[in-house]
Amino acid sequence: MGTPSKKQSQPTDNTSYESDTGDRMGASQNEEHAANHAPLTLADMEKLFLSMEERIISNLSVQLSADRATIDRHDQTIQGMEVALNDMETRLQTVESTCTTLSRGNESLKFKVHDLENRSRRNNIRITGVPEKVEGPQPTAFIELFLAETCGAEAFPSPPAVDRAHRVATARKTQSDTPCPFIARIHNFQTKERILKLAREAGPLSFRGCNIHIFPDYSVEVSKKRATYATVKSELRNAGLGYRMFFPAKLH
Repeated sequence: MGTPSKKQSQPTDNTSYESDTGDRMGASQNEEHAANHAPLTLADMEKLFLSMEERIISNLSVQLSADRATIDRHDQTIQGMEVALNDMETRLQTVESTCTTLSRGNESLKFKVHDLENRSRRNNIRITGVPEKVEGPQPTAFIELFLAETCGAEAFPSPPAVDRAHRVATARKTQSDTPCPFIARIHNFQTKERILKLAREAGPLSFRGCNIHIFPDYSVEVSKKRATYATVKSELRNAGLGYRMFFPAKLH
């Protein structure tokens, strides 16, 4: 019975040792917990604020440096664009000035070309209504005889001199379409004017049963301008009033 009592006393000592160790560890943890949760002093707060300020300034400095580099790149790009735009504006002004000069020169050249074209037609007459193929292989000789026959032998004892004559090529779908008009160049300007005067005074002309009309030969531009007075001229004729058309398109 004595032996078992000794065996029971040994565990009692170990249990007491472990209890003391646990008490010391618990006390240490309580001290650390109390230290961690101790109220901050003003110095601690200042250190904390300084540390936060340094970290914020450092981060801001890095970000500002990156932003500054980006802004510098954008500034260089904008400066390059400004230089390019100024250059383009200068070139555009030069082009506009050149275009204005060329446009004025083109208008002057167009006027001269139209004037030269109409001057080259001054001795021409346009004849409409002449049946097709009656001229044969010699249209110039035919027009000389045609003018003498149409205007009368008393007007031209000898056929008027014609430098050349030809039909204007136009599309004719059927034989019943209007015959292609003649363009004839009269050798003398005074003879051409006499032919036009006789044609106006004679009224309706006919040749081999066909109605004939003789007009001055103008360029397309002048013809369009003179055509705008067609209604006015018709009203003047119906009213028995005389009028005259001056070159290029002036009604008097």
